[in-house]
Amino acid sequence: MKKIITGVLASMFLFSCAQKSKERKLPENDQIKKITIYQEPKNRNDTLKPYLFVPSLSGKNDTIKNKDYYIYLIPSHVQTELYIEDVPPFIGSFWGEITRENDSFSVNVPLNSCILKSGKYKVIGRVYPRYGESGLDFYSYLQMEGYYRKSGDWDNKYPMFTIETPTKGQGIENYPYFELQTEIEVEVPYELEGWSNSVNLKEQEEESLKKELQERYNQIRTLLAKKDTASLRQLVQEREDLLGTVYYLPKQEKEKRLQEFLDLVANDEFDIAPYPSEAQILFFAHGKMVTMVDPINRDGIIRLVNKKDPKDIISLEFRFHRKKLGEKLSVI
Repeated sequence: MKKIITGVLASMFLFSCAQKSKERKLPENDQIKKITIYQEPKNRNDTLKPYLFVPSLSGKNDTIKNKDYYIYLIPSHVQTELYIEDVPPFIGSFWGEITRENDSFSVNVPLNSCILKSGKYKVIGRVYPRYGESGLDFYSYLQMEGYYRKSGDWDNKYPMFTIETPTKGQGIENYPYFELQTEIEVEVPYELEGWSNSVNLKEQEEESLKKELQERYNQIRTLLAKKDTASLRQLVQEREDLLGTVYYLPKQEKEKRLQEFLDLVANDEFDIAPYPSEAQILFFAHGKMVTMVDPINRDGIIRLVNKKDPKDIISLEFRFHRKKLGEKLSVI
């Protein structure tokens, strides 16, 4: 069973407890042999133009203050990417070997982690052939339904758009890639800087960026090996402050989430797994955010493996940005 963790929170009690537990050992002579940069495909909307939804259903409702935004995602026989203004709410959940056998399924994807302030956001859904296949097949399909609700209210929701690929067997069969686009207008009670003013990392010299990213991941794995929860908290604080704001989390809930994470990284039942032999750099937010993943399944390259059950793997995903020129990469 694979778990993916992208954000964490913390408690001071666990800092002192975790620091007393025995250190892990990092794998010997462990290194990534090859690092590449993911090349985005060219647009293949040969038969279907992007559908831009009527703004009247765009998510503005003055009677609701704290809005949670979602996309109800229905993919079939595809690998799937979802971007909100070039920021993905997930990376590896619907990618790689997991798609070899899957048929149709559905999932609600929360979007607020990609929303820094009120305004218009482009929504892009991309589909690729299932893992191991060279073209989309007869059953390849993607439907996206956008909606919002008042935070904490699971009984009422308000639709924004519905968009889908051509019906099965009528339009995208044998394509190597297909893309759907629409636009939403959101209204939230916060305005965050996040990555909006960060440095464009695509402009950095390629080998220099690869080296810097490798160093940052090495540093994080060293903290995990030492179970240095105080430093890990500092590492992810900016990200967790952002998540707490966009999901309207009370202080008690933040502390609970963080306790669970620190329990995990301090757990003696888990070892640090070796790096994958290859890693791939993904850019987000128009070059202002970057991460490295296993190119096959897009798992984070830092993984914890259960000593008793090697199939129980925790994948830790870290996204980085550079706030200003000359500053080091930090987690966002």
